[in-house]
Amino acid sequence: MFDSRKPSFSPSWKANRPTVAALATLVLTLTSGRALAQDTPAEPNAGPAEASQPQPAAPAEASEPQPAAPIEAAKAEPAPPPPAAKPETPPAPPPAPAVEWKVQAKGGFIMTSGNSQATNVNFGVKGSRKEGNNKLELEGGVAYGRSSNLVANVDKTTASPILTGFSRDNVVSTNNWATKGRYDRFLSENNIVYASTQWAADKIAGKTLFGGGQVGYSRQLLKDKWNLSVVELGYDFSYERYVQQGSEPVTIHSARMLVGETLSLTRETGLTASVEALLNLNKETKAIDVSNGNKGVDAFHDTRINGKVGISTNLFKKLGLGVSFTLKYDQNPAQRPYPAGAQPIDTTYQSWEYSDKVDTLTEVTLLYTFF
Repeated sequence: MFDSRKPSFSPSWKANRPTVAALATLVLTLTSGRALAQDTPAEPNAGPAEASQPQPAAPAEASEPQPAAPIEAAKAEPAPPPPAAKPETPPAPPPAPAVEWKVQAKGGFIMTSGNSQATNVNFGVKGSRKEGNNKLELEGGVAYGRSSNLVANVDKTTASPILTGFSRDNVVSTNNWATKGRYDRFLSENNIVYASTQWAADKIAGKTLFGGGQVGYSRQLLKDKWNLSVVELGYDFSYERYVQQGSEPVTIHSARMLVGETLSLTRETGLTASVEALLNLNKETKAIDVSNGNKGVDAFHDTRINGKVGISTNLFKKLGLGVSFTLKYDQNPAQRPYPAGAQPIDTTYQSWEYSDKVDTLTEVTLLYTFF
């Protein structure tokens, strides 16, 4: 049978009652905190107690792969090679020098009829090409003139001259052509060496062909927006062949000097002027001395001077008007041509057998510039 008496507690339990109460309170506190952490989302900054709790490690098969430490990665895979050095880009080549072209043509025509009957034409073209330090110039021209002059017919067989009528005498008054080519090499902006060749003919002056070549040095003394002043020194070789039958061709070696000026008066109007001197250095053994009619011309006794001045202005965009004056001096000109077999009345020296020492040419022409 059960004993209905009240249970009895041992004295030792009573003595440890405070300790048991403290343990119960701690267990209750921990149990309540874990339940709160499971129900509430974690805050970014956890409290000290929560942050201090150690977390169990996840199983190895369920954990995400973690990047290897630098040392381990270096052992697992070889280090990539350093990037190849990029080749240096060469500097861009300088732009090609611009090519400057200039082409200009000129021409004139005069024709009269009636009492005065004459026809005169002239035509010329000039072009240049400059690229970098090289310049090439080409030039050519021709002039021809013919006149039909009235001549009185007089019968001088009678005691008193009798006029029998008039007739026309056809005469070629102008017949010449000229060509020239020149190459300039610019050593610097103002220093140039040049080489040129020129050939021409002037039958009225007694020369069927004359020309040669030149080489020398050119110096630009002044070059600005409005002026271009040039001086040239060099050597000239000339060959002359004459109209007169029996005259022998002559070769001449000369020193050459030139002074030139190009002046821009306005944007549309320009002035040019030049003087060229050729001084013969050799004795011309086959030439005839016009001062005495003997063969042989001493050095510095066949000086030639060519002077020219001109002015041009634009009338329209590409059409202009030019006026020029040219003077040519030849100290020892050629003999005048006369029919083969004819002999002068006096075989002694006659000055009128030789051409004039001075020739002049005045031109008024239209100028057309292509580009």
